[in-house]
Order: sequence, then structure tokens, then C-alpha cells
Amino acid sequence: MPRYYLHIHTGHELEPDPEGDDFPDLGAAQAEAKRVIGEVWLDWPEARIGMAIEIVDETGQTVLRVPFADVIGRMQ
Repeated sequence: MPRYYLHIHTGHELEPDPEGDDFPDLGAAQAEAKRVIGEVWLDWPEARIGMAIEIVDETGQTVLRVPFADVIGRMQ
């Protein structure tokens, strides 16, 4: 199972995910990123501006960027 890292980009700095998690595929990692965004936004409503989760694969390559604004816009 591939390992993906969900790094949070705050717009000013990157908060790395040092351990990552194993997901069956990129779609599952994307679903987890959206879940995390939903949780973070509940505690930090202003998080939508400029923030994103960068999904990075085992080689260190960013394979997908999930902007907070895209997810939050669907939740409202």
C-alpha cells in the first residue's frame, strides 16, 4: 500500500507530516485530506484563505494539492 504525507501549507509556511499514512490509493489520501480540512476549519474558520493540504508520495513529489477553500466552499 502506498504511503502518502499530508503536509499543511498555511500560506506562509509548511507544516510537514513527518510520518505519513498508508492509503490504498491517491483517492483515499484525498478523502482523508478533505476530512482533515473539515476538522481544522471547525477550530480555525479563517483557515480558508491561502491554505491547502499538499499530498506528497513516498518519493517526495507533490501529487495533489487540496485547497481549503475548495473543500470549505462545498461544506457551506
